[in-house]
Amino acid sequence: MVESYAIIYVLGAIIALTIILMSLAFLFKALKRAKAIGMDSKVVTETIKNSAIFSIVPSIPIVIGIGIMMQFVGLAIPWIRLTVIGALQYEILALDAAGGTVIGADAKTIATAVVIMTISIISGPLFNAIFYKKYQTKLLELQQKNERKMNAITGALLGGMLAGIMSSLIVGGFFGIGNPVTDAGTGITTYGEITLITLAASVVLTGICGIILFVGKQKWIESYTLPISILGALAVAFLFVPVFA
Repeated sequence: MVESYAIIYVLGAIIALTIILMSLAFLFKALKRAKAIGMDSKVVTETIKNSAIFSIVPSIPIVIGIGIMMQFVGLAIPWIRLTVIGALQYEILALDAAGGTVIGADAKTIATAVVIMTISIISGPLFNAIFYKKYQTKLLELQQKNERKMNAITGALLGGMLAGIMSSLIVGGFFGIGNPVTDAGTGITTYGEITLITLAASVVLTGICGIILFVGKQKWIESYTLPISILGALAVAFLFVPVFA
């Protein structure tokens, strides 16, 4: 397949190796600093061990994302994108915009999808490299002077994103009730009932995690909320598909 050229795997390996080397560099710097300030070696060892364990479950959504995307563009491309700063919801939108969510797409379509997925994401690191320090300073000043205004701005941004996503899912789900749609490119059939049930399941699971976090004071659940909601919603969808199929 065109998406499985060796050069793509080589690029993926280079990127993954770079991330690993950066992680090791930060680890060694942290160990050096811990030794300099006289931190107990047992505390350091326990912290490293706990961090390694708690990094596994939050990584599950990334693995799921690679599994979803690889049917369209092979293994290497989603491996490259989701290894660094990619997010599944944005990558799927980028793929779909280029027509990449079609199984067996040609080389031109896949190349277009990859360009959209990579070029657009460069804006984030470039912004951080050039403007982030000044931007962060302004945010801190605003938070100190008017914390309520700062909370309102960030809440509005998050609310706008959630409103867009939720409205698309809810409207699509309601219009799809009793009217299953089969995508010509992928051959995947979607059911409005499944969309709404899956959405409800993820909301309920996230709410339960929120109760555990805020009421039960269990801070650890914060890192596990996303994989729990994804895997739980997938399980619910799997159970209900035979009912409506």
